[in-house]
Amino acid sequence: MLLTELYKWIKRRSFNAGKTLSPREINIIISKTAGIPVERLLTHDNIRIEPPVFKKISHIVEKRLENYPLQYLLGTIEFMCIDFLISPGVLIPRPETELVVQTALKLTEQNNYIDLLDLCCGSGVIGLSIARMNKHVNVCLSDISPKAVALAKKNSKKLRLSRRTRFYTGDLFSALSPSRRFDLIVSNPPYVPHNRISRLQKEILYEPVYALDGGKKGMEIITRIIGQAHKFLRKNGILVMEHDDTQKKYLEKICTGSKPAGLEYVETANDLSGLPRFSIFSVRI
Repeated sequence: MLLTELYKWIKRRSFNAGKTLSPREINIIISKTAGIPVERLLTHDNIRIEPPVFKKISHIVEKRLENYPLQYLLGTIEFMCIDFLISPGVLIPRPETELVVQTALKLTEQNNYIDLLDLCCGSGVIGLSIARMNKHVNVCLSDISPKAVALAKKNSKKLRLSRRTRFYTGDLFSALSPSRRFDLIVSNPPYVPHNRISRLQKEILYEPVYALDGGKKGMEIITRIIGQAHKFLRKNGILVMEHDDTQKKYLEKICTGSKPAGLEYVETANDLSGLPRFSIFSVRI
């Protein structure tokens, strides 16, 4: 089968299914599966697609038309221009989370931070991206899911970061020694309000609910992190945490109420859409 015929088949199959796959997505599927650079796909329409490759591509196309996440089908995702492994049962990183990494990197460089904790690490993209871009830091990564921790370990090995990373499996800080201290804690915890879970896009519902559901108002895990993080931070330590765009006022209130946490609210930063996406906290002195 020639590449032009493959494009026609995908277009026809999508039409029959009442769905639409974007040209970009189609090219990514073909490129990743056939091992052909996208640039070559765009300039050479006489490329021959062998039957075994077509079989793999057709399987992926059929699953995508059922709203199954492309990242799971390909087994990889690009984050901070780094290729990470991803698999079903582990949260798919979003582009917005790159802002957390960028902010953490600036704080690390400005304050010469060395010891970092990636809490609710999932596939490890936050902590491992920081370690990849700053060769002076050591990163601990922790998650309640053994599957997520196992995948984060694979990503660490793939990126040759094993010497500067350690992994823990447990509920938030429970797997860590009470005496352990960090310069910086980064986290992308579950923060979707429970009543919004069922209304999420269909493909998001293929992702693990435990990594999305933040309980009532989405603040259950966030509140626990803010209440405990100061115990694991040094005196000049900082927490950078992603959250829902509706939660800024709750985060401010947690740190200024009648029973304030051991952290001080510093600021909230917006994502590329102008929505409040992550907040910074410092240890209360």
